[in-house]
This record gives sequence, C-alpha cells and structure tokens, in this order.
Amino acid sequence: MKSKRCVAPVLAALIGIAAWSPAQAMGEPSPPKALPAEIHNLVNADGVPGIAVVTSDDGQKTRETAAGLADIPANRPMRPDNQFRIASITKTFVATVVLQLVTEHRLTLDQPIAGLLPEPVPNAEQITVRELLNHTSGLADYSDNPGFNPGATYTPTQLIALGVEQSPYFPPGTGFRYSSTNYTVLGEIVHQVTGRAIHDEVQTRLIAPLHLSGTTFPTETVVAPRQARGYVFDAPLPPRSGPALDVTTRTSASAAGAAAAMVSTGDDVDRFLGALLSGGLFAQELITEMQRPTPGADAFYAAAGVPGISYGLGLMIAPTPCGTAYGSLGDIDGYTSSVMQVGRRQVALFMNTNSLQASLRQETLSIAVQELCRAG
Repeated sequence: MKSKRCVAPVLAALIGIAAWSPAQAMGEPSPPKALPAEIHNLVNADGVPGIAVVTSDDGQKTRETAAGLADIPANRPMRPDNQFRIASITKTFVATVVLQLVTEHRLTLDQPIAGLLPEPVPNAEQITVRELLNHTSGLADYSDNPGFNPGATYTPTQLIALGVEQSPYFPPGTGFRYSSTNYTVLGEIVHQVTGRAIHDEVQTRLIAPLHLSGTTFPTETVVAPRQARGYVFDAPLPPRSGPALDVTTRTSASAAGAAAAMVSTGDDVDRFLGALLSGGLFAQELITEMQRPTPGADAFYAAAGVPGISYGLGLMIAPTPCGTAYGSLGDIDGYTSSVMQVGRRQVALFMNTNSLQASLRQETLSIAVQELCRAG
C-alpha cells in the first residue's frame, strides 16, 4: 500500500494487479506437465523466496503444491497451507458483503451514498454504491496523499479523510480510476447499515459459513500462526539483488483496511471464489453485475501497460486461451496473490514477495493461466 502514481510499472505493482498482458503472456494452452517443475523454476532460477499453488475443478481440489521457503532465516519450507497477506483480494470479499446487503434490500446499487456514512465525501449526492464498487466514483486514492504513512495506525475515517483531502480524479461516473478509498468508504457504509464493522461482517457472512479456517481480517498488525514471511529485495527479481528484507508487517493492517488487510490461504481463497461464482452467496443476476466490464477500465489498464484486463464489481476480468477468467489479484509489501476461475476450474497462486520485474509477473500469471487451461 504505497503511493500509486500514473507510471505503468509502479501502478501495476501497487494497485492490486500484476503486469499481465493476456495477448502476450498467457500463451496457448499447454499439454499436461508437472506444475512443481514450473514453480521450482521460479524459486531456483528467478529467486522467488517461496510459492504455493492450489488448483480445483468443480469445487474439488485437484492439486496443491509449494516450493521454496516461507521463512528464509529459519529455513522453513513453504507449504500449500501457508497463510499470506492477500491484499486487494480483500476487495472481492468486501464487494460480496455489499452485494449481499443489496440482496437483502438494505442497499441498492444505484443509490447515492449521501446519508450512508458520517464522513464527509465530495459529490456524495452523485456517487452511487455501484460507482464505489467499480472504481468510477472519482475519489482519490488515500495512499496517493503525501501525508499517508503505510506503517502508521489509522481509523477508516482517517483514511477517507486522506483520500478526500485530494481533488477527485473526475466527476462521478465519467471515468475509471482504481482507488482504495472506494473500498474504505464501502466498509464504512457496511458499518452504518449493519451496525457492525466490515471485518465482523466478513467473518460472520463469509469466513465462518464457508469454513475458511486459514482466513482472518485483522485490524491490528499481527502475524498469523501459519503465515509465510514477506520479503522485498534491492531490485526486482530476477536475479536476486542484495539480502532479503523482511517486510511482513511494514504495511499496517489498519492502513490496508477494507481495501487490502485480509490474510488467507490458497485453499480458502479458492473455496471463496468458487462459492461466489457458483451462486452460493447471492443470486445469479448479481454475479452477472459483478462480471460486467466497466466502461473505461480496459483503457485504464492498457495505458498502465496491462492490456486485456477489465474490472467489474470487485472482480478482475481477462481473456484466456480457454475462456474468460474472473477473479482477483493482490499486491502488498512482501506478497503477491492471484485467484482465477475459468468455467469451473480455478487456480490460486501466492508468493511471499512482490519484488518482481514485469516479465516475471507475466511469467507467474502465465503459469496460473496454463494451469487453468490444461486438462485435469
């Protein structure tokens, strides 16, 4: 959660997406081969500290594997059930809670947010719930504020204030710009509508009923029992440059908040996405809304150097050789995460570093896409 400037490599690294060009990096579906060989190459040749991958088909786990280290000084091997900070995948959980409230007729997608939260927000009479979900509100990202300190402790009100101190990017509904302020505001709306904090609603509505035993929504900066340590390097990988710097807690949980604070495992995130896209959490008509590309999103990502990506309501959308993928991607100090579904096949791929050259980001997502597209 650092400043997100309109420079393509920085943007790709920090807004919760990876430098992923479907047209160039995904390639054609590959014949079946050993996924462990591919991920061991990321560790042995490219210098990634550790990686964990979980694949499922029609809700049944088909493969889980890991390579490298979860803790470099302790020489602790990475395991498929290790926990990671999942960064912007948090947004998909938050969007799901918001859409459940829509299902319960406690919110509507196209209602203005004026009166829904105590904090002052510019253009609140024009900004709708939908525009927060799909990043067309125009609200500036709080992490772009020069006064933002990712290691400090914040309340949601303080994060929103950091965002609205800056001029809006554009009038509501007239453009697309990814902004974590949108999801901080959504978290506060959930609080006002339900009387419970967003992390409590995610726990009650999603974590508990889906039995996501490795998933937490921390409000204080702690390290989960099975969490892989997160690392950065002097220069993006490959090759390794300088020692591995442990940044597991460099971004505080409260600074990430409703936009990026959650911790989870590959298996849990895989189960959540499967439940969401199969219709287990709300009606198909709202899933269709989530999957509808937002006008302007593809141009925004193309300008950032990641053509082919679009965005719906809390979901990333991208073509693959075997169909349209829906899912979520995350990037925070020391961690890179992705979970995607094509048809009923899913793959979650987590790494304990976000020090990656654009080409290596493309390679890791290409591995995930090929795993999605190869037979059983």
